[in-house]
Amino acid sequence: MMTSLEADCAESADESAQGDFLLYDGECPFCSFYARKSEFQTPGGRPLTLVDANRAPDLIEELRKDGCGVDEGMVLVLDGRRYQGAEAMTALEAMTGGTGWFGGLSKWFASNPKRVRALYPWFQRLRRAALWVKGRRGLD
Repeated sequence: MMTSLEADCAESADESAQGDFLLYDGECPFCSFYARKSEFQTPGGRPLTLVDANRAPDLIEELRKDGCGVDEGMVLVLDGRRYQGAEAMTALEAMTGGTGWFGGLSKWFASNPKRVRALYPWFQRLRRAALWVKGRRGLD
């Protein structure tokens, strides 16, 4: 079950966006680690651009205008569709190509949408705590 914010954000993405991308908070050590280590591979071999939200103010503003609360979770745009938060992690599961312990753990975790929805709020709390320790408030 999606939150209302995720439902608002899960609509068609604006075609003016730069193709398939994952928007994440580069200031968050957990988000950055996940984005770097997962080695995402899109269907058909198209590249998935990793976008640090802190370096993309125009994209952030565009997403906010579309009703997407970018501080509430990562945003994935894939094949013209937008996913956010737990829904993004579930969609990314099929594209996770990372090897080793992290790749296996990531694939196992994201393979169960109920598990992702149950634990994603805790990931959000960890992110906020990490940002607080760094003296940052988030993206909003």
